[in-house]
Amino acid sequence: MTLASLLTPPAAAFVPARRLASEAEALDAARQAAAAIGEISADPDQNDRVPVRQAEILSQSGVTAISLPRELGGLGASVPTVVETVRLISAADGGVGQLLQIHNVMIRGVASGFEPEVRDQLVADILAGKRFGNALAEVGGKNKFDHKTFAERQPDGRLVLNGSKFYSTGCLLAEWISLSAGSTEGPINVLLHRDTPGLELLDDWHAFGQQHSVSGTVRFNNIVVDERFVPRRPAAAGGMPRTGLTWPQILHAAIDTGIARGALDAAVQHLRVNTRPWVDAEVEHAVQEPHIIKAVGDYAVLVRSAEALLRYAAELFDEHKAAPDDKALQDELILAVATARSASDEASLRISSDMFSLLGANSSLTKWNLDRFWRNARVHTTHDPIRWRVHHVGNYYLNGVDPAEYGAALRERRQNAGINAAGAP
Repeated sequence: MTLASLLTPPAAAFVPARRLASEAEALDAARQAAAAIGEISADPDQNDRVPVRQAEILSQSGVTAISLPRELGGLGASVPTVVETVRLISAADGGVGQLLQIHNVMIRGVASGFEPEVRDQLVADILAGKRFGNALAEVGGKNKFDHKTFAERQPDGRLVLNGSKFYSTGCLLAEWISLSAGSTEGPINVLLHRDTPGLELLDDWHAFGQQHSVSGTVRFNNIVVDERFVPRRPAAAGGMPRTGLTWPQILHAAIDTGIARGALDAAVQHLRVNTRPWVDAEVEHAVQEPHIIKAVGDYAVLVRSAEALLRYAAELFDEHKAAPDDKALQDELILAVATARSASDEASLRISSDMFSLLGANSSLTKWNLDRFWRNARVHTTHDPIRWRVHHVGNYYLNGVDPAEYGAALRERRQNAGINAAGAP
């Protein structure tokens, strides 16, 4: 019996998700869930524990189903609303926010990638609050697109999967694991239920931050693939659309923007309650010290700027969905998401680190657990190098080169060679 099976509550204990009737209700549910999750995550004793209760709160709130289309029983929420729920949860706990981020990425193809019988099964699970995890990336290899996990066609016709993945966000607590693999027929994606024979979920994500994303190892040991759960690949020429990675990336920006807001709010609270003024300030309270007021103002500007850029990119995303072939919209969306990611990267790292210079030595005590914001920001912002996002922006303005998402050069080389690369968000 694996640790993952021990973490799964018995069927009788499962509490179905709340059904949300409007986007306003979804945002209110996310705020309530964030308050409950934040209270748990503020406890330093929770840092190294699998976030079972936080994940339950997230699912029971109903926010994990809001991006499902209305015709499938979901809310069909706008991109700004989905992005905002990820930001709100991430302000409470960046790792739990990443559980919601990757779930929203992995369920995006449910409506169109499967036969009706399978689709209806997956939709029912999503509406009930079950979550999807991501088993795409691997350690080793020349780069992040170089994968060794492989499904081999046997003489009797069975497709047998072997290999392993790491950085498998959310899988330890997910109902469904979405993975990419090579196969004798070319690259494939596969959905596996957590109870699939031969599937091994390990609790081995031992990082100094984002512990609650449970992004550890998944192993595939001679798994016979049920090919009903191999989604159909889009027939469009040219492989992945230009904007194919903007969806996961805008949600990553929401995580870091949320962490920045969480750090700012925690710093303000500590300054009000626990920080003494410096002796030279000649004021009664730390919040009256001019240098502290200026610094907090700088933090607030960074957060408000990141939030505004995130909202702009999210609103633009809905416009792009309505006109996906509009080249100007594609360009602007890629630039807007890159800008939001850059701003959220800077805000989360600067505030979560620099705030200790204002809060004083008392703020370093483990009991406050204030370092969780920096640890989460520092780990999450390594997801992919922001220098390449800024490079694409600069190359567009200086040299008129069409902006692109990460991995664009590698995908272009592979497509020119006749290889359809499977990229990992």
